[in-house]
Amino acid sequence: MEAKMHELRRMAYLDVMGVDSYVSRAQLPGAAATRRLAIVTASKTQQLAVATAPESLHVAQNSEPALVAQPSHTAEGTVDASAPLQRSESLSRFSLTAIIAGDWLWLEELSGPLTTDQVRLVQSMAQALLLCRRSQGDALKPAHEPQVAQFDWPIHTNQQLDLGEEAARASVGGFVDRRLGEHRCRGLVLLGDACVQRVPRQQISVAIVNTVSSAEILAQPALKRQVWCDLLPLVRKA
Repeated sequence: MEAKMHELRRMAYLDVMGVDSYVSRAQLPGAAATRRLAIVTASKTQQLAVATAPESLHVAQNSEPALVAQPSHTAEGTVDASAPLQRSESLSRFSLTAIIAGDWLWLEELSGPLTTDQVRLVQSMAQALLLCRRSQGDALKPAHEPQVAQFDWPIHTNQQLDLGEEAARASVGGFVDRRLGEHRCRGLVLLGDACVQRVPRQQISVAIVNTVSSAEILAQPALKRQVWCDLLPLVRKA
């Protein structure tokens, strides 16, 4: 009886989590013998076959009913406060690329694979900023090859956890903050409007500037003048 109740409770938990449990209708060739449990309650005459104990067990009609979790409802038909809370609507997949170049972290949302030209463009912009800062007497670290990392959302596929917009922004904030700290970056450059929407700016303690994406700059070189004006605050800030 104890084994039976464990199985019924397991089924109830799986039902609450929305996990379907499947059992073969017939014995599979070469497989171990399927052991089944027929559950019959006083109010329901249908039988439910599930994999259980070593032998087929039958529960009489006067036995305890199966544990089936149902949402609680009030008299008006609304869900009771004790019912499980609904998670935020899942956010669509997206990917961000983080490039460490110069003294700054450059962040951009990807619409396709990151190209070598995009990385070289970011490196060129970082070198231009370093030259301006050094001309002002700043002692900055020497330029190195850019370091590239990628953030993919969602970071897991567990639908029982929050996959909404706020959860995504919090994850992006942690991703960005770790790289800013590890590389001691002096500023954050958000490349493109799409990227701006992903970052919780209140969590970032360094200087932040927004400009157009590297993909847009490569497609429209005339934007370089605008980009340089957007980056100038990084030249003036420590």
